[in-house]
Amino acid sequence: MEPFELRFVEVKPLTAVKRVVIGLPDVGLVGLITVNHLITGLSADEVGYVESSTFPPVVVVHEGEPKFPMRFFHKEGVVYLTSEIPIPASSIPLLARGLVEWVKGKGSPLILSVSGVAVPNRLEIETPEVYGVASTPNAKRILIDAGVKPLEEGFMVGPHSQILMEAVQRKIDNLVLVAQSHYQYPDPGAAASAVSALNRILGLNVDVKTLLEQAEEIRLKMREVMHRTYRQMERMQKAQEQELPPMYV
Repeated sequence: MEPFELRFVEVKPLTAVKRVVIGLPDVGLVGLITVNHLITGLSADEVGYVESSTFPPVVVVHEGEPKFPMRFFHKEGVVYLTSEIPIPASSIPLLARGLVEWVKGKGSPLILSVSGVAVPNRLEIETPEVYGVASTPNAKRILIDAGVKPLEEGFMVGPHSQILMEAVQRKIDNLVLVAQSHYQYPDPGAAASAVSALNRILGLNVDVKTLLEQAEEIRLKMREVMHRTYRQMERMQKAQEQELPPMYV
């Protein structure tokens, strides 16, 4: 096999892609929980995976079958990309470039990135708010039409920020949705708010009740992923702490 840095492998060829929804492990695992819930709720088909020589040598096993940690699923023109391992800081630029290039090859569908934004009073918030950042005027119109408040001030660190800047440079529509969240604990409540926002944007009707009813079970199941993700976030923050306040998206 020839050496490679990153590739998207389509086990089933994807055509007529209209949207790409991305949920990677970061603050509160909001993106990961959200996208996994959509995949399950929609019974989306597993159609491929992402592999890279820069990713850690990890295989996940589900029902006795080994799988790549980063996989993508498809349902009715929407691709759902998720990863069961945090993305190493050194791999983020490569992943962002490769993802946006792959999206361009699909006709530049709208990219929807899902994340969390840490808030100190999360325990006092019953229904977390969702805010959005748009890469283009067209993406901003989609955001406003869905009733999602624009994030007016702040900064972003991590994979979604890199994807956003790649989209800005290439003039591709990208919306980053961030839900108010715990920083270092899995947050199904924040994910429920993110699912509700995606329901409006994508015209879906995925129920969020199970996310709230099974919150404790989800937290326990995601504990180890959150631990690994927290360590990765802390490493990335070390590079920023001299110039940026402590927030990670």
